[in-house]
Amino acid sequence: MEIRLDGIGTMAHGEARTFAFDRNGRPAQGFLIRHGEGYFAYLNQCRHWYVPLDLGDGDFYYPAADRIMCKTHGAAYQVDTGLCDYGPCAGAALDAFPVSIQGDQALITVPG
Repeated sequence: MEIRLDGIGTMAHGEARTFAFDRNGRPAQGFLIRHGEGYFAYLNQCRHWYVPLDLGDGDFYYPAADRIMCKTHGAAYQVDTGLCDYGPCAGAALDAFPVSIQGDQALITVPG
């Protein structure tokens, strides 16, 4: 399945946008985050506990550490790889989705 997000050119460094999709027949949420000139998409689910990283507020990025942070227990993930390099899930990685940019749109491929 392909998710299309419009207007990504106005996103600031560290800004994220969430999107909904079905995963294995169940509702799921992902997010697209801008980091420098790149865009990365991940499943909104911590690798330590199966809880949303953002606690529902849409804020994933912690600028002081330049990381995506889990607000439940502080696990820190590298923005460009999704790899956890601090916290109880160190060494695990977020579920990543391929992103392609077409003008002012992001096309995110998520599993069905």
